[in-house]
Amino acid sequence: MKKIISILMLVLPVFILVFCSGSVSVDNNKTKKITTSSNNIVVLELFTSQGCSSCPPADRLLASYANREDIAALSFHVDYWNKLGWKDPFSDHLFSERQENYALSSGSNVYTPQVIINGEKEMVGSDENKIAQTIKQFQKQQTSSQIIIDEINTDNNIVSVTYSLKGKFNNSVINVALVQKKITTSIKAGENKGVTLTNYNVVRNFKTINSFAAEKNATTIDLVSGIDKKDLSIILFLQDVSSHKIYAAAKSSL
Repeated sequence: MKKIISILMLVLPVFILVFCSGSVSVDNNKTKKITTSSNNIVVLELFTSQGCSSCPPADRLLASYANREDIAALSFHVDYWNKLGWKDPFSDHLFSERQENYALSSGSNVYTPQVIINGEKEMVGSDENKIAQTIKQFQKQQTSSQIIIDEINTDNNIVSVTYSLKGKFNNSVINVALVQKKITTSIKAGENKGVTLTNYNVVRNFKTINSFAAEKNATTIDLVSGIDKKDLSIILFLQDVSSHKIYAAAKSSL
């Protein structure tokens, strides 16, 4: 009996090592080595505001896509509602400009809540059926481009991301979004006064990379102070400069 126990003590650690290992490895909770797939990930950009009374249904609809592996959902809070009673603490003029650029290229109007899917199709952000149908259409399309997030390191309030590119990426940029998975806010003024709102995949930091190479690349983005990194994730997507078409995307939690 003692011999059997001794053998089990030797074999058990090997068993655990073999069957509990995965594609993610963490070093001192700072470095995460991962491999992500960007095949048929559809990018859903919601332009919204906490000052807009018609936006909460769109915010709730985005929640249904926020955790799906085949969707990269982003909530961009615009700033043009801020002068109407409530200043959205997550708004940024950069996000308003992004929405305006979409409108200029497509001939559409600027409004909230508005959803842009894969940089090409715009619609009301609470139109559940149309959004679902459009996502299915894009998922049927094949892409020759791919982004792979290879490694994420968080240190000194900076996120460092190593990523790889494959396929077509001429005339394109890489967009990097730091998103907070869930935020609940009590609204004190404006059209939503007295309402408690919950927003999902809120973009807290955003940058565009204009120069990159095939295969390995690296970039950084600042963390937001006071937020547990467990509540944050990174989304990268490859986008054509002229048409705004999104060719590929990848995402990972921190």
